[in-house]
Formats: sequence, C-alpha cells, structure tokens
Amino acid sequence: MDILLLQASAHELPTSRRVGVVVHDGATDARPWPGPGPDRELLGAYGPELGEALARERDKTAGAVLPIGGLLRLHPGRLHCDFFLWAATRAPEEEGRQAKAPDRATLEATVAAALDFAAERNVIRIAFPALGAGPDALPDADRLAIVARACHAWHEQRYAAGRASGIEEVLICDPRLGVVAAARRALAGVVKAPPPEPRPAAPPRAATKPKPTGTRAKGASTRKPRLDEAELGHARATARPWDRTTRYAAGDWFVHAKFGVGRVMEIAADGYATILFEDGEIRRLIHAR
Repeated sequence: MDILLLQASAHELPTSRRVGVVVHDGATDARPWPGPGPDRELLGAYGPELGEALARERDKTAGAVLPIGGLLRLHPGRLHCDFFLWAATRAPEEEGRQAKAPDRATLEATVAAALDFAAERNVIRIAFPALGAGPDALPDADRLAIVARACHAWHEQRYAAGRASGIEEVLICDPRLGVVAAARRALAGVVKAPPPEPRPAAPPRAATKPKPTGTRAKGASTRKPRLDEAELGHARATARPWDRTTRYAAGDWFVHAKFGVGRVMEIAADGYATILFEDGEIRRLIHAR
C-alpha cells in the first residue's frame, strides 16, 4: 500500500486522481460548523445538498449522535469518489462554542476505521485531508503526519496478520505546499512523492509568417506577468484554499487545487474574478456563488 502526500484538496481532486473513498471529520451530531474552516470548504466542493444529505442520515437515527470514531456514509455529491465518509471526531457545537479538536488517539482510531470500511468494500484508493481541525488543534503538518503514520501502522498490522488490505494507494492531501513539505520532512521513509500528472501532448505548431520588423516599440516586453516570489512563498504557506462560495476582492490570495497559488486582480460585474496564477496565466473564475 503506497502512502502519498499530495498538494491538493481532498475534496477537489482532479478526475485523474479519482478515489473510491473520501474521508472528512466533523462533529458527532453530523452538523457542519458555521464560519470558515474545513466544513465550509467541504460545502463548497460537495454542493448545497450537503445539509440535506446529513439531515436525511440524522433522521434515520432519530437524531442520535454518532460515537467518537463513528462513520456516516453519505452520497458523494460533486466529490470525485464512490463513497463519502463523515467521521465523528469531536463533540457537537454547544451554544456557539466549538468543542476542542480531537487528540492523536482519536485521529488514529478514525483513520483505522475508515481504512477498514474501504478494505471491506474492495476500494483501491482512499483520500484523507488533515483530520482534526478545531480549537487547540495540532499544527496542520503534524496532523497530516499522524494520518500517514496511522495508515502505515494499519497496513503493517494487516500484513502481520496475513490479511491483504486491498487498498493500493492512500492520498493524504493539503493544498498548501509549505504544509505538505513540512509533513514530508517529518515522514521520510513512510510516504512517497506522488508521480507527476501526465501532461497532454502539445498540438503541432502551425506555420506562421515572419513578423515585420520595426513594429515593436523599443523596450517593449512579451514576458508574461509574474507574481512576486517573496509574496508567492508567503501565500503558499498561509493562503486558504479556493472556495467559489467566498466573495473575493482585488489583492486576495488563495491556493487553487488545480492551478496553484493565485492573486485576485479585479472583480467583474458579471460575477467573475480575474486571477493571476503562479504559472503566469490569467484566468477568470466564478466566485461568491
């Protein structure tokens, strides 16, 4: 079983990285916490039907809460997976106060339960984010490392017992390069670097006529605009993942699961944001929807 640390959102994996199971951890009452955070990011990727899907599952149990470490299977919505698991790792919100983030033992038990679920259903590939967010949470890179080590321990136990896991690949995901790099340093020998995404072959270039000389102004440049390297490095470590439900403003930074770090250049009246990405390309994305 290969364990890969991937710079991407577990909720917005590209089609080429489609998995059998995506795991998300939340409260035992299966109610997303309001405000910014992993639950809000999940809502943006899953779609507005998330609340209804969770409510239907709560109705099946007459509103009973899950035990810590319990799993709730939901329709995958818009996620690129076959099974979506809501893993209960913390108590419900009470009078506007959020429960403390889960400890290491809870995270390890949750990872093992999710892997058992996947193995029982012959799932080949499973994806985890950095489980365990919330008040007093461990650093993000440490939580990625806990998930990776728990996956490794689960596989070793299955192997020692003579039981095949059936799972070929575990993707442990975070869209921030700095967080992923820190986790990789802490996990040397445990995880592998993911293979590069295959690039489509470039179409043959059509023959072009030579441009007349003397038409370019002296000193003019054809270089693409680029983001400042210092600001880019800071954004990789601190910017939040792209969320198209968020209303952005010019100058905002974020990390897109497919295009990488971007900075909003301007907001158009038609609901699109014009964004300069780290590869020098300018793209228009929907936001505030």
